[in-house]
Amino acid sequence: MVIKGQSDIEIHISDIGYICLKQQDADGEHIVSFAPAYASKVAGAISQLQEFAQRKFEKSEIDED
Repeated sequence: MVIKGQSDIEIHISDIGYICLKQQDADGEHIVSFAPAYASKVAGAISQLQEFAQRKFEKSEIDED
């Protein structure tokens, strides 16, 4: 599965049942894997950090200009 609008991030289930997020960028391949039992905790943490991260991301784009 690929995240819509973010084609460089792929989500898949490993052979042993872990949820894996894989991103390919200029530095190479990065993989984050976690057990299914932690999926709701990871999703909740990402959700809580989303607004803060977006503001920080937008600020860094302004600083780069």
